[in-house]
Amino acid sequence: MSLKSLVRRSLWLTCLYYVIDDRRAARRLARGQLETRSGRRHDALALDQSLGYIDRVYDDYCRYGGVTRFEGRVVEIGPGDNFGVALRLLAGGAREIHAVDRYIPKRDAAAQQRIYEALASRPGFAALFDGPPGEQTIRGLRYHQGTPAETFFHDTPEHYDAIVSRAVLEHLYDPLAALDDMVRALKPGGLMIHRIDLRDHGMFAERHKLTFLTIPSWLYRMMTRASGRPNRVLMPAYRDWLKRSGLDGSLRISRLVGLADEIEPVSLEALDPAMKARAHDAVRAIRPILAAPFRPLDDDSLAASGIVLVARKPDH
Repeated sequence: MSLKSLVRRSLWLTCLYYVIDDRRAARRLARGQLETRSGRRHDALALDQSLGYIDRVYDDYCRYGGVTRFEGRVVEIGPGDNFGVALRLLAGGAREIHAVDRYIPKRDAAAQQRIYEALASRPGFAALFDGPPGEQTIRGLRYHQGTPAETFFHDTPEHYDAIVSRAVLEHLYDPLAALDDMVRALKPGGLMIHRIDLRDHGMFAERHKLTFLTIPSWLYRMMTRASGRPNRVLMPAYRDWLKRSGLDGSLRISRLVGLADEIEPVSLEALDPAMKARAHDAVRAIRPILAAPFRPLDDDSLAASGIVLVARKPDH
């Protein structure tokens, strides 16, 4: 049996591994080493798959926000290893894109170049490049690499027409405070769209999907505070934030515990009863050993493993 397999078989050895790995991450950050293998969405995709993913993310933002295009100044949090979504936003009518990322995902330069060349061949896209298609020549793109979203929105003097993210807020140290700062940074009438993945991101892949909620808070902080692993801020916190935010918005469920596939985002009330029952069964199977902060939560709150938060700032 390999050492990795041995560690995976023990919950506490797995936790110890994450504590050690988190300390390594803290040392790398202290040295200014921001490169990461995380966020490499396009690394394992063929060209047509990468283009399909870019189009799907952009179309999702339009559908979730109830818009046909984005205009003005837009922030994309956590663009990862490619600016294809930024190009779609620019092609749709946005004037300027601010791409904000705490880390710098490693890139396959040749694969990325093929993506930009394929996008540039679409009608109207060539004009989005100031020279040959590539990451460095995208017109209207401002890349804030190595800048945490919390810092960016707290410090920015500018205001934005839209803020979008996909699978990012679950990695922030304090996503609710960051959302407050985003509200201040939005222009009147501005729109926020966040797709939030509430799963453990593979931390305990061979165990119950809510195993990460059984770890005591003091230990979980040691496992995650520097590495950007999931922050365990769950659906009720986002629901309560939306209620007090003063924004017009909605919170819909896009994933359920115990179900492998994503679902079309719907309100809690509109969930399919059979799917909801399966998710509740999965929650009840682990409820007796949940860590203290999660024991008071009802089955609905724990069953949501993915949500879409959409909010618009009032015009006045």
